[in-house]
Amino acid sequence: MQGWRKRMEDSHISDLNISKNSHVFGVFDGHGGKEVAQFVRKHFTDELKKNKNYANGVYKKALIETFLRMDELCLEPSGQIELKEENRLSKEDDEKQEKNNPNRQNDIYSQLITRINNDDNIAMFTGCTATVCLIQENKMYFANAGDSRIVLSKKGIAYPMTIDHKPDLDSEKNRIYKAEGWVAEGRVKGNLNLSRSFGDMEYKQNKKLKPEEQMITAYPDLVEENLTDDCDFIILGCDGIWDCKTNQEAVDFVADRLKKDSNAKLSSIIESLLDQIVAPDIYTGNF
Repeated sequence: MQGWRKRMEDSHISDLNISKNSHVFGVFDGHGGKEVAQFVRKHFTDELKKNKNYANGVYKKALIETFLRMDELCLEPSGQIELKEENRLSKEDDEKQEKNNPNRQNDIYSQLITRINNDDNIAMFTGCTATVCLIQENKMYFANAGDSRIVLSKKGIAYPMTIDHKPDLDSEKNRIYKAEGWVAEGRVKGNLNLSRSFGDMEYKQNKKLKPEEQMITAYPDLVEENLTDDCDFIILGCDGIWDCKTNQEAVDFVADRLKKDSNAKLSSIIESLLDQIVAPDIYTGNF
């Protein structure tokens, strides 16, 4: 399990009181490497706080602009330097894993790390999805780009606050084709099995199109919800969780354990949930 944990390409934020009665939570699911996911983890909250619309209480627009800002940062000289450093650290970690497990010698992931290491812009071939919840007093704002998901439990009932952005969705497919892309077997250009993300700049090169019109876009969907006494908890998770659990199954899992022990640590509950769905052997897929 320890080796598996080190290969995780995800990151998250859980930042309380970023301003008065304002809290932000997010999950960033990396693909092609963890560089962009780690980069976004470091910068998202700070960029949100800097945003003028956030300061003026226009939270939906602030979230949209902060999502798009992540791509802008990836392309700035300082961002590219930082991403290269993340790539260097990732490659060092990958080499350690290869020494500890010879099976990784032929791992596709290792080959990809080598490929992007020689590229001028790490964000061209790596990326991450993003699902973010901003809680501001009695309001909740949910922003999503990609196939991670947020589920809200209200009186024990699971309510999805996001839509998985998959290339086969009509709305996503239409944008992809308008941007001169195509979808094969549920993947953009036969490669990415999601249609919105940070990074992945190789799919965002059409200079005639706005950021939200690109083949792959960081532009998020936004949902606003009142925070009431009916709200039990919120689950933010990467697609791997939802591949194994339905929305209601995940809510029931958490609710049952909170019912048994109202003081139970949420981190322990989530660890138990992940223990149920993780494959202990990543090379054979055996559970």
